[in-house]
Order: sequence, then C-alpha cells, then structure tokens
Amino acid sequence: MEKQILDILNAGLGLVKSGQEGLDKAKADFTKSFQELAAKGASDNSEASVRVREFVDKFLNEAKELTTAANKTYEDTRAKALEIYSQVVEEAKKIVPQDQIDAIKAKFSEVTETVKKAAPVKKTA
Repeated sequence: MEKQILDILNAGLGLVKSGQEGLDKAKADFTKSFQELAAKGASDNSEASVRVREFVDKFLNEAKELTTAANKTYEDTRAKALEIYSQVVEEAKKIVPQDQIDAIKAKFSEVTETVKKAAPVKKTA
C-alpha cells in the first residue's frame, strides 16, 4: 500500500514536471516567434509602416505628456488642499471646542481616503 501511494505521488510529481517543461518550451517558442515577427516588422520601411510608427510614437509622447500634466495638477491640488486644511485647523483651534475639532479631522481623513482611492496610481521605475 505504501509503495502504491509513493508511486501515485511520484506520478503526480512527474506530471507536474512534464507540464512545467511543456510550459517552458511553449514560452520559449512564443518568445522566439515574437522576436522573429518583431524583426520582420522592424525591417519593413514601407511608407505605411513608417507612418504607423510615427503615429504610435506621437500618440505615446502625447499620452506621456498628459500623464505628466495630470500628475502635476494632482500634486499641486493636493498640496493646496493640505495648506488650506492646516489653516482651517489652526483657525478652528482658536474658536472651536476640541471634540468638534476631532470630528472635523475625522471627516477630513475620510475625504482624504476617498481621494486616495480615486487618485491615479503613480508607478515607479
């Protein structure tokens, strides 16, 4: 009985290894085919291909500029909001009881969390 269990276990491990080897081979084949296609495309200097490349390059540059501008606007807005928040807190401390200030801070925290969830995710290289 023990030998049968070990045989079944080994057969399962062999199946997994075979599957992994097949997956690795398929990945290598795909990578090779993709690189061959990319090389063929790179060697195509027809007018249509050049125009498509120029269009895509222009599109990518414009998208990058828009992303940069959006991030800058977001950061500027965030900085201004924090500045106003600080001013409001300082003024509130002068005229509002502490328990009400704590309630206001809780609301601002809630708003901040909502904004964070809606803000674009910044990718780092």
